[in-house]
Amino acid sequence: MNPHAVFLLIRPTRGSATITGLQIVASSVTALLAFAVTMLAFAFWNAPTDEIGYQVLAFGLVALLVVPLITLGTATARLAARSRDDRLATLRLLGVTARRVRRIAVAEVTVVAAIGVLIGTVCAAGLPYALSLLSIHGEPLQSSELWLPWWLMVTLPPALVIIAALSALLGLRRVVLSPLGVRTRQDAPKMSWFRVVVAVIVVGAGVLVTQLMSPGWGVVVMLAALTAVVLAVMAVLGIVGPFIVALVSRRVAARTSDPARLVAARGIQDDPGAAWRSVSTLALATFILIPAASLLGYLDTISRSVSREVMTPDQLLMFADARTMLLVLVAVSFIVVACQIAITQTAGVLENRELYVALDRIGMPRAGVNRMRRLRVTTSANIAVIGAAIASVAVTFFIVAVAVVVAPLFTAAIIVVLLLGLLLIRAGVAVTTPVLGRVLAAPERGE
Repeated sequence: MNPHAVFLLIRPTRGSATITGLQIVASSVTALLAFAVTMLAFAFWNAPTDEIGYQVLAFGLVALLVVPLITLGTATARLAARSRDDRLATLRLLGVTARRVRRIAVAEVTVVAAIGVLIGTVCAAGLPYALSLLSIHGEPLQSSELWLPWWLMVTLPPALVIIAALSALLGLRRVVLSPLGVRTRQDAPKMSWFRVVVAVIVVGAGVLVTQLMSPGWGVVVMLAALTAVVLAVMAVLGIVGPFIVALVSRRVAARTSDPARLVAARGIQDDPGAAWRSVSTLALATFILIPAASLLGYLDTISRSVSREVMTPDQLLMFADARTMLLVLVAVSFIVVACQIAITQTAGVLENRELYVALDRIGMPRAGVNRMRRLRVTTSANIAVIGAAIASVAVTFFIVAVAVVVAPLFTAAIIVVLLLGLLLIRAGVAVTTPVLGRVLAAPERGE
């Protein structure tokens, strides 16, 4: 195989260059947020107090945010790999072996991700000064306290790059790299009700564990049990989410007469897993936000009542720091959601340009096409928020019920924040409208 021909096929073109730029930005954001979360976790862990709650906050911050950050990294790498399917298939038809094609794809994605991680790592050098605006245990953070150990500074960037490389391999798993079938993609996987059965069992077990939990278990055991429940429910959301999305879209497609809604529903059915992944971070943020904010509302009510007299100063300061952690959690989650939506929508327009050009040629108005794109995302987002909220309330019913009674303002704040998250989803679609305009303005152009 002529190396020059290989270069011509894998070199960035106008469409793929946009996705490459998005991958670099997303990888930079992922690295920057990973460093920020790790620095804050170290600050909580090393707080000048014997209150064990600070170690719990540090552990919770890392455990709860590692999933959204990995989700963003994997989504970016997967989309980058899938956007090159056609050119990789052409290489296979020209005689390049399947193994070599996969190596080329993974190497390309890994190099681009490494560039983004490097940029994010360099930008992370300014994080200690930015985070010093926060305070922990009643004292402002010092930038010198936020620098990470050298071994962590060295190992964190390669770990992010490795995640991107593994995600690229997963992104190519549905591409058939045989001489006659390289351009054939498999249909959306069949989804059975067994996913719902698994979800009900896991959520039920989580409810049972939280109901049986008592101080007699000890702090370490309680923390381990809560972590196991949270991670199990997070995992089951990823299992049952695509099934619910596919089920709802199928029913919408069968009953609607609205062209935009019909095309959106059919698009979701083509790949419900991808539709769910684009909003999975919002589901995780919802699942975490409801019990965390409810607990903070309950604790805030106690700290402002006569009961505060039986609390130690360390405990009162810890409640304030817990609010800081929740704000960080929500902010990072929404930043991840915004980046993920921008990436998936831009890549979706470039990958499905034939569909949008065809809709434009048959006379669908530009506003109708944009509405179809918006419905395709908001349908999945609404399901993610509602489903995650139901699971969260089921697992932590007692905490949420008490907070509704004693801290209604915190409950109202939860609703407002979730509505802002849904608006952020719509904004992410609107931001990519110019990309659609460029595609429709030149429908005769191929990649």
